[in-house]
Amino acid sequence: MRTNALSTLSFWSAPRTGVARMQADIARGNEELVTGRFADVGLALGSRAGFTVGLRQKSAELSALRDGNAGTALRLSTSQAALKQMQETADTALKTFTGLPEDKRAGALKAMAANQLAGLTSLLNTSVDGQFVFGGTNTGSAPMTAYTASPASPAKAAVDAAFLAAFGVTQESAGAGAITADALSAFLDGPFQNLFDDASWAADWSGAGAAPLTSQISLTETVQSSASANAPAFRKLAMAYVMASDLGATNLSAAAQAVLGDRVAKGLSEASGGLVTLQADLGRSQAAITAANTRLDAQKSLFANQIGQMEGVDTAEAKTRVDRLSTQVQISYALTAQLRQLSLVAYI
Repeated sequence: MRTNALSTLSFWSAPRTGVARMQADIARGNEELVTGRFADVGLALGSRAGFTVGLRQKSAELSALRDGNAGTALRLSTSQAALKQMQETADTALKTFTGLPEDKRAGALKAMAANQLAGLTSLLNTSVDGQFVFGGTNTGSAPMTAYTASPASPAKAAVDAAFLAAFGVTQESAGAGAITADALSAFLDGPFQNLFDDASWAADWSGAGAAPLTSQISLTETVQSSASANAPAFRKLAMAYVMASDLGATNLSAAAQAVLGDRVAKGLSEASGGLVTLQADLGRSQAAITAANTRLDAQKSLFANQIGQMEGVDTAEAKTRVDRLSTQVQISYALTAQLRQLSLVAYI
């Protein structure tokens, strides 16, 4: 017959062996109470853990798209505000122009058009969060250079050179009064209009990307999220302002002024219509983003429910388990204290 050796030390150590395990279980239980999910998802779900990881990745993609849509919506609203201001300015100029007698139109519109051309440049250089909203795909730099910059901007230099080549005088020269209506009409339809075609606009006026910026708003959908400064509406508006402010309107003959006035009015009207179209296009993008956000939120909610069903814990059960373990730990501490009092010295 064999007996095992017992000692006070072994009695002291026995309760402490289980305390460390119970304290670890308490920590896991508290974590589950706080997070609402298993402390060790892999251990709890086993092979199904990979499915929840996939769901979380998809949910993260949706969240990234949702956050990106907020920036896109801000860019669109900023663009819309600028476009509306451009359109209202063009409409005001046209109303002012047509409301004046023919002999007073040139002088009244010249100074106003110069200011509005500067305002157009400023609006086309609008930026938000460090990105130029009318820069097209080139959002990192301002698309427009001021027409009246010093030294002369490429656009201003091109207009001056074309006018001088066509008529042999500068716009501000008194000799501009000798320009006939037919000669001015041919100039406006030819060399001057060519200054605003695709190649000349890109070379002398705009540094914007060739295409407007597009943004992905859902897993399967992209929309136009800006208007490029290269859009025809902007070119027509700039052309109308330059005609009114920098083609020697006040020095031209009455017949030539009439021709110029008709072209300015036509340009402002067409530009205003083009700006309305741009606003409508961006408005459709805004509506698409609103609809996409609704779908993204619904998908995220669905994923969250699926993840919760798989990873979620019964908080009531977890609370009961933590309380039970805490009680056991306290009992273990009390038992250890009692065992420490066991000593032969106390009985000698």
